[in-house]
Amino acid sequence: MREKQILGMIWKCNLCGFCPKDFECPGYDKDTRWESTFARGKISIVHAMMQDPELGFQNSPLTKERLFSCTGCGHCAYICPSGVDIPLIIYLGKKKLVEAENYPKEHKMISENIKKFGNPFAEKQPRDFAWPDLKLNIEAETVYFPGCMAIYRLPEIAQHTIQLFTQLGEKIKVFQHETCCSGILYRTGHTDLISDLTKDMINEIKENPPKQIIFTCPGCLTAFKEIYNSELKEKFENIKLLHFSEYLVDKVLNLGDLKPKVEKFLKTTIKSPIIWHDPCHLARGLGIYEAPRVILDQIQFPYLEFDQNREDSNCCGSGSGVRSAYPDLAEKTTIQRLEEVKKLGAKTILTSCPFCEYQFKSTIQKNDYDIDVIELNSLLIKLISIV
Repeated sequence: MREKQILGMIWKCNLCGFCPKDFECPGYDKDTRWESTFARGKISIVHAMMQDPELGFQNSPLTKERLFSCTGCGHCAYICPSGVDIPLIIYLGKKKLVEAENYPKEHKMISENIKKFGNPFAEKQPRDFAWPDLKLNIEAETVYFPGCMAIYRLPEIAQHTIQLFTQLGEKIKVFQHETCCSGILYRTGHTDLISDLTKDMINEIKENPPKQIIFTCPGCLTAFKEIYNSELKEKFENIKLLHFSEYLVDKVLNLGDLKPKVEKFLKTTIKSPIIWHDPCHLARGLGIYEAPRVILDQIQFPYLEFDQNREDSNCCGSGSGVRSAYPDLAEKTTIQRLEEVKKLGAKTILTSCPFCEYQFKSTIQKNDYDIDVIELNSLLIKLISIV
């Protein structure tokens, strides 16, 4: 979107102030109640940078902290009565700060790692090190895109997803030129790097378009569906781009009759009650609320809901590079969510986002919470294995 259009969006803000009141904004400082710590103030900062650069907002350390402490959860946009796309405005502000070389050093490291290694973690192993045979399935019409987190930090997610594909008889492959989706580059203002880093993968898609690309990471799916379109003018109109829950929702019964296994599973394998957490990118970002729930309902798997769920769900705290640049803020946000879990009496968080799972697990371990976390595909594989 051009800056002129974003400026028009800024003018839609009627300064009502709902944004700090009606939800748990991860970046809002309730103690000081500073205007610049919630959406309305951040919009004003970006407006100032656009309209009058001589004011120097783009060079301020405080501006850096305010804008880069936004997780991009989109909750403010959901409750905004004027329909302002607040995360989009903040992403533009981050881009301007990167251009002014005023951004967190941790994000510089992430961008350098992606340029050098093709992933944000500086991992030297090839992306298909655990499943090299999938590159050989060149005739397969379904591509599985695991994402960096499921490859290098939570490999059981990718392994369990591949097992589910096998159970369903779906022949899959991975891209020959697979790399980081670069969604994190967009969310941290490094949009100028996306084209060069993804061009080989995108050219592969154009030259040999698959029937569908399936994702386990909502952030990666967002990159393919939205970011490549807005930043690179690339649309994959004749290719289905699906989160795995969307792909599975009308196939779950083909995994066998799992209903009789649920009771034993709950008694022997997992701590219950279980509560479903809506990831921000999956839910508000992509509008995928019901597919995971329908899957669970079809196998009669019981789960609790947070008081605030679906569009109104609260953030885990890790998005848009906040975990790396402002870990204390990320942890504080996660603890708020964990306290909700305790209040509702749940013992296990069930979700479908690698970043949410990783953030919950690390915070639980550090703060000694008696709560488990499991990803949906991993739950299904464990359920299938019950005899």
